[in-house]
Formats: sequence, C-alpha cells, structure tokens
Amino acid sequence: MLKVQNVYKSYSKAGSLFRKDQIQVLSGISFEIEEGECVGLIGESGSGKSTLSRLIMDLEKPDKGLITLEDESIQVWKKKNQGQISVVFQDYTSSVNPRFTVEQVITEPMMIRGKQEHIKTKATQLLDRVNLSSQFLNRYPHELSGGQLQRVCIARAISTKPRFVILDEAISSLDVSIQAQILDLLKELKTDLNLTYLFIAHDLQAVASLCDKVLFLYKGKIEERLPITELARTENEYAKKLLSSVIAFEA
Repeated sequence: MLKVQNVYKSYSKAGSLFRKDQIQVLSGISFEIEEGECVGLIGESGSGKSTLSRLIMDLEKPDKGLITLEDESIQVWKKKNQGQISVVFQDYTSSVNPRFTVEQVITEPMMIRGKQEHIKTKATQLLDRVNLSSQFLNRYPHELSGGQLQRVCIARAISTKPRFVILDEAISSLDVSIQAQILDLLKELKTDLNLTYLFIAHDLQAVASLCDKVLFLYKGKIEERLPITELARTENEYAKKLLSSVIAFEA
C-alpha cells in the first residue's frame, strides 16, 4: 500500500544563511507497508521518526526520493481518496481545538467534507467505537482525562473511514496502564475496520504488542527491519541495545 523509496530530508541549521549548513535528518529511507499490516517504526528522540510521518502525510516534501500510496504519488492518491489517510498525534491536547466540544472535535473532518447528515448520531457511534458514552458529546477537552481525550482523537481519526492511519507516538504521553487499554483499542479497530497502520514509537514493548514488523531507525537511517516474531534473532547492535533495555520482553 505504502512505498517509501530512497527518501532524504535535511533542514537548515537555525540562524544559518548557507545551504551547506544543513542537518541531515533522513538518509536513504526505504520500506513498504502492505494493506492490512501494522509496521512499527522505532527510534530514539531525534532519529527522524516524526519527520518521516510528516513526509508521508504530505505536510512536507522530501529533498530526494519518492513516497507513493498504491503506486500513486501522495498528492494524487489523497485527491482521489479523500479522508482515507489520517493521523493520531502524541500531544492530544494541542491536536484538538480547546473551544470545541467533543462532538465538534470528532465531527470536524466530516463537516469539512460536507458529510453533515445525521452528524450527532455518527458522533455517538464513533464514541461508542472507542468505548466512551454519549455523555461526553457536550464536554470540552479540558474536562477529559488524557486517556479519554486520546480516545476522542482516535474517534476523529476514524470518522472519515480511513484505510491507512499513522499513529505518531500516539500512546507515549499516557500512563502505562492507559497505554495498554489504548493498544487493545487500536488492535480491535484494526481488525474490525481493516486498517493499515504505521505505528511510530520509542517503546519496543508497545510495538511488539501491536505490530507485524518493526523498523529500527537510528540517526536518519533504517538500521534493521524484522518481523516481530524474529526480534530475538537480530544481529544489529542498535536493535540489540533496545532489546536488552526491555524488561520482561515478550515477542
């Protein structure tokens, strides 16, 4: 479904006026995600994970390389398949309008696309999908816990019936107990709605719990790529380091 081919991305150093003063963030990134798969992208802060997600969402352009969805450029694919790609961000507080009610947060993508018929019923159904009651419809973001608000963000992400969802550190800001609940929800939605995921994280246990494959990103390069079932067989030193840091790890 998704192909990332030899992608490079750099940024100018802060305050620099010279093109040569560039920070290379991604260097020759290539991978594929098949329809229905969940691929985990794991790496430390600053490894380039979020930059890659912005490129895939077409929020930024690569310096070099190609990103396609179903063999079409992102721009063409998105025009033909409006609402079919969505994202859940790490910071659930800044990714919603604090002046919106929960109903408005969830239905905003549908309203933008002109899907206004039975909108309240749809919002109620979406809340039910993420295990929240209709009592939340008229509440505001500040009245919700972190886990509840991230569920609202997930409901918004699936409101347009997407096929491909980017989860950009979507559980990183939550308490450990809530992370487990959200992972269970994401598994359920993936199966029920036949979703394809790119799950970006720095937590190997979370990746192992949700994903079919994992890509290890280090300093802008993919150091290792493995099926989850073969994690213990890695010979890559960076992957070994991450594996050894996980307590009671289960592949």
